[in-house]
Amino acid sequence: MRSLPMLLLAGALATAACAPAAIPSASLTRHLTAPRQLVHVSNHRWDNMELFAIRGGSHLVLGTIAAAQNATLAVSEDMLDSDCRLHLGARIEGSRDILLMQPMRIPDGNFADWSLENNFSRSTIAYFPL
Repeated sequence: MRSLPMLLLAGALATAACAPAAIPSASLTRHLTAPRQLVHVSNHRWDNMELFAIRGGSHLVLGTIAAAQNATLAVSEDMLDSDCRLHLGARIEGSRDILLMQPMRIPDGNFADWSLENNFSRSTIAYFPL
């Protein structure tokens, strides 16, 4: 037989689970930016790679992609250069050597496809329609 406090707790949890989620006010979400660009990354290397966007000389971390894996990253507007160009960089996890891609402007309605190759000099980036 269940005790009364346990039944009340279970009832409260069930009620809370069915309640609608609270919507944050506009003042709390005003500083957040929606993704502006999608970047599909194919890592053809046998190393984990740290990926980042470069803006004003600062490296803004996008994430890490495991060896021989693919990923899709969302890049927000605040990660773009002042002239709306996307400048991407990568490095082997824990290494100092950095692969810098040429900055590129990706037209609206397109996504970037970034291929990281074993030989850094053969890595490419291009954009395609969604």
